[in-house]
Amino acid sequence: MAPSRPSPDALNGVLIGLLSSLGSAVLIGFIFVLIYFFKYTNPGRILLDRIGRPGEYDDEQAFAKEEAEALETMDDMQRSEYLRAKAFITSNPPESIQTDISLSQYLAIQEKGVAAWEFEPELEIANCFVEARTEIEFFDSECTVMTNLPVPKQNEVYYWESKIYEKPEATTLAIGMATKPYPLFRLPGFHKHSVAYFSNGYKRLNQPFNHTPYAPQFVQGDVIGCGYRPRTGCIFFTRNGKKMDDAVHGMKNQNFFPAIGANGPATVHVNFGQAGFVFIEANVKKWGLAPMTGSLAPPPPYGSEAGSILLETGRKDGYTGTQAQGPDQGQALQTYFRPQHSQNLEPQHGHGRTRSGTYRVFSPTSPGPARSPTDISLAQLVPNDDGGEPSSATVTPAGATTVHTTRGERTRAADTGFAQSRCISNGDSTGTQQG
Repeated sequence: MAPSRPSPDALNGVLIGLLSSLGSAVLIGFIFVLIYFFKYTNPGRILLDRIGRPGEYDDEQAFAKEEAEALETMDDMQRSEYLRAKAFITSNPPESIQTDISLSQYLAIQEKGVAAWEFEPELEIANCFVEARTEIEFFDSECTVMTNLPVPKQNEVYYWESKIYEKPEATTLAIGMATKPYPLFRLPGFHKHSVAYFSNGYKRLNQPFNHTPYAPQFVQGDVIGCGYRPRTGCIFFTRNGKKMDDAVHGMKNQNFFPAIGANGPATVHVNFGQAGFVFIEANVKKWGLAPMTGSLAPPPPYGSEAGSILLETGRKDGYTGTQAQGPDQGQALQTYFRPQHSQNLEPQHGHGRTRSGTYRVFSPTSPGPARSPTDISLAQLVPNDDGGEPSSATVTPAGATTVHTTRGERTRAADTGFAQSRCISNGDSTGTQQG
């Protein structure tokens, strides 16, 4: 028996059912999209992070509304300080200056290690004092101090700790990170691209209006740590070696600087890795900002004579120098005299030899320029009343001078130092000038 074929009406019914089901699913999905769009795009607030991570940024309308409400509750001093900081940020937006680690700073880190980091107080504010690079003392007014170098981004985690040595109960202390330029007359966490853990147990992120409960309060004697994960932009804090919840995520495009602020007297000592951490995991994994000691050798110290020629001594290869003043300028001139090995001739400034073999010494008429071992002597020529025939002098390769006269006489001066000769108009006498 042949199977029966479905009728065209039955096929049309099945097709209509499938199309209606598909259309209903599309319609329901479109409705969900509309609900999601209108629910999370209300005017006045933009949520940038919707996967369960903290860190929401208000848009301009919501921020202006919160600002207006906060200004009404502020006193005159707080209002003036806030407006002053707002004007500073308008003139100096966050990260408007170059904050990347330069080549010279990188070489300094290689040479000094973690000692390259130090806190730099603002001299115009002068509300805090830094001693030994990392020991900070705050005074009676609001102030923030930041490091000279940002936190690197090469490793997975960077970590540093602050020990509270002195903190009265009336003083509010804030420990965190911020970008530059930052208004240092305000605490960290009060403005854009900054986060801080306050001593009252609250956390502030990018604004001074609303604070969020974060962790227990910290007092004098506590150690507060701050860690940064460059790959995820996560910033977390520790208290006495115990890790708190992550404070913020997604802050990975900025160059953050360790920042500490206080509104009253306080003393804080910071450990960037030059000593052991209270947080054990940071010790085991070496989360410091840099190694304790540098890997690059420092330049040689000044005054080292190893392998060097000290020109100021004026002595080299048997030469001894004497200082002489120039004729006009009074500048020091260096003259050299090579030791003489001849027993018959004595070094003189100028002399002439007569027929009898005696020497007559003449002083030069002028000091002349500075002499070197190879200079030709500028001593005055020795005149002689007796006429004679001229003579000539030559220098042999061995360094001795041979004087030739017209009578065929030959005189060799055994001066091994470098004897110099001059032709004299008197044919019966010759002059030899020592260099």
